[in-house]
Amino acid sequence: MGRFRLGIMFVPLLVGCAGGSGQAVEGPATGAAIEADKPAEPELVGVKKKLQGTWEIVRYTSDHPIPNEAMPLMADLFESLRIGFDKDAQSVRTSKTPDESAPYQVDGESGDAFTLRASGGMFDGAKCRFLGADEWEVTDRGKTWPGVSVLRRAAR
Repeated sequence: MGRFRLGIMFVPLLVGCAGGSGQAVEGPATGAAIEADKPAEPELVGVKKKLQGTWEIVRYTSDHPIPNEAMPLMADLFESLRIGFDKDAQSVRTSKTPDESAPYQVDGESGDAFTLRASGGMFDGAKCRFLGADEWEVTDRGKTWPGVSVLRRAAR
């Protein structure tokens, strides 16, 4: 009960500090000051920096024969599938479905080779390597679409 009374006694003091005018009191920390106090995000380097942007699959070689009934779907995906990477998420966009996204990580980076980790996303656990600045190869041994894909930076 002592704490409660102490709190009640401080309320008039705080109002009195504002001059009793009913005007808001601004402290030294404004939104801009808070932003300036935040530590800078580390700059992207290596493979993660190269991945930034939007990519399209230009070639896919399946580990297993593709059933004839799946060929129209494959053709449609080649026309509409785009995979984008930003600092935090991998997003998969098609012209026919809403965006999906998953956080991603680059593991085991060695030069232009790396393992892509995208829990719940495309190419999770795939072995990848850059073939050039605007093209990379993905060897995916997952159960859904096992095979090798080549992705090229999408035209802007």
